[in-house]
Amino acid sequence: MVVGSMVIPKYADPKTIYTPKDIQTDMLSEHGVNLTYIQAWRAKENALEFLRGHPAESYSKLPSYLYILEKTYSRPVVKLKKTDDDCFLYAFVAICTSISGWEYCRPVVVVDGTFLKSAYRGIMLTASTMDALDIIVLL
Repeated sequence: MVVGSMVIPKYADPKTIYTPKDIQTDMLSEHGVNLTYIQAWRAKENALEFLRGHPAESYSKLPSYLYILEKTYSRPVVKLKKTDDDCFLYAFVAICTSISGWEYCRPVVVVDGTFLKSAYRGIMLTASTMDALDIIVLL
């Protein structure tokens, strides 16, 4: 916690890349403290949690965000799926303009997926196609 509070300024800018190895090096050179990699990793996690909050708190805000989407746009398709023990499973959002835009798209859809390498893991899927003007449309 102490080291985490010391490195908070390094993570203030989200574009900054500051690894646990950098924390180890800085703590040794500036304070003469030799940290293991796992200690530096935990310091990084503590600093990020202090700045951004716990990721689970973001999931608790998702239902209100989806509610606002439903009230703002006409005829959206919004689905929030949770497990039996009320844990987040997935969210699906399709805005009406995106749905009606399918009429003008080519009949080829490219689906791409990636594995999420965070504490929560999972898979993120995206779909895209091209419209009549060769403009890529993310779905």
